[in-house]
Amino acid sequence: MNAVVEWLLVSIMLLLIDIPWLLLTSESSATVIKGIQGSPLKFRPESALIVYPAMGYLLLKSRSMGEAFLIGLAAYLVYDFTNYATLTNFPLWFAVRDSLYGGLLFAVTYYLWQKIKKLN
Repeated sequence: MNAVVEWLLVSIMLLLIDIPWLLLTSESSATVIKGIQGSPLKFRPESALIVYPAMGYLLLKSRSMGEAFLIGLAAYLVYDFTNYATLTNFPLWFAVRDSLYGGLLFAVTYYLWQKIKKLN
């Protein structure tokens, strides 16, 4: 399979797998964001055009499900703990939960991607 096609497919998979988590945690995330910025969360969907392809690129660097977990964990740790370090009201529990989820998202996506590749 062409590398660009793989990259696009993995990026789309990450988005699709992420949607249930985003919906499940939307209320707590909105509360955290409002506590930080003093106004309601305003989602900018165009950001997904940058974020998911970047995450797809990182995921394709993984050579195992464990490595995928660590790459996802590291990516989310950088984001979440930069926020924790710089935003006074960014809660530690939120940073930990989100970082662990990043690892899980990458690991699950890696696992499913490997299953799909075996079908071809």
